[in-house]
Amino acid sequence: MKKTLFAILALAGLVACSTDEVVSRPEGAVIGFDNVFVENSTRANDLTAGNFDFGVYGSVINGEGQQGMIFTNQQVAADGTYNPLQYWIAGATYNFVAFAPFTGAQWAYDTTVDTAAENGVLTFDNNGANQDLLFATANKTTDATLTASPGKVGFTFDHVLSRVRFTFTNGFTSNGNIKLLVTDVHITDAYKEGEMAVPAKTWTVEAGKKVLNIDFNDVLKAEDSTEADARLAEGKTSSTEHFYLIPANAAYNVTFTVALYQAGVLVDTYNRTATLSYNMKPGYSYDIKATLTPSNTSDEGEIFPIEFKVEGVNGWADSGAWTDVDATVNEPTNN
Repeated sequence: MKKTLFAILALAGLVACSTDEVVSRPEGAVIGFDNVFVENSTRANDLTAGNFDFGVYGSVINGEGQQGMIFTNQQVAADGTYNPLQYWIAGATYNFVAFAPFTGAQWAYDTTVDTAAENGVLTFDNNGANQDLLFATANKTTDATLTASPGKVGFTFDHVLSRVRFTFTNGFTSNGNIKLLVTDVHITDAYKEGEMAVPAKTWTVEAGKKVLNIDFNDVLKAEDSTEADARLAEGKTSSTEHFYLIPANAAYNVTFTVALYQAGVLVDTYNRTATLSYNMKPGYSYDIKATLTPSNTSDEGEIFPIEFKVEGVNGWADSGAWTDVDATVNEPTNN
């Protein structure tokens, strides 16, 4: 039987790891880009050092105050190489911004030649919630006379989306017979589109564009070989894989299904709905936690433990009176 229940979920915000910058000195006066570094993560779609290319926007202001764009979404490989090469000029100020990934990008950046490259608006289409998004800025001013290369442009990228997963715990204490299987976890109305101001990294979303359904799939660990293995025993916890949301201070509708097993037998299945309200910020990872207990699993009310008591002891059939019964004792036989 399918049932529906309103649930309240607890949130835990986990700050993403900090990033490090790598800087080296190249030879010659070519504008070069250094290796990039972002936090290590576990999902295949997470962007980590060396596994992504990026697009660069760059503007230059010469000593007379004239400004121009020298890079407009220039593709740069993970090792910093690009083509065609651009060159440093003396006594100039350069502003660079970079976004990743370049290949398969779901983002677009709007800037004009009369503004610095780092002042623009990024638009993002979060189609499928599978794409990580990185952003970095860099500035450099060259000497009045160049006798050596000013060095590579070192980017330290930040994650600018919110990384989200769900974690469920079996809270049926003192009852190891109850196991729970959580499946079909969804946020049904995440923001599909948003704009991020650069370089502030502030996001703007429109309520009318809150239409993305994100399928977090089932709560199954990689080592689970069967569905039965994924059933959460008492006190056990398991998580979905993570996806990426456009950061926003918003309320989201969450749905998931809970199957309750007792002694290995499916007792009932509950289609769950919940409202999640939280101010998600760029570059943060959020573990949305819910503990399923006897008081909140069934929509019919609390699931009560099976208890026993002694109602009494019935009296003897003859009201306790003693009935005389003669017994014959055999005499011994003399041989």
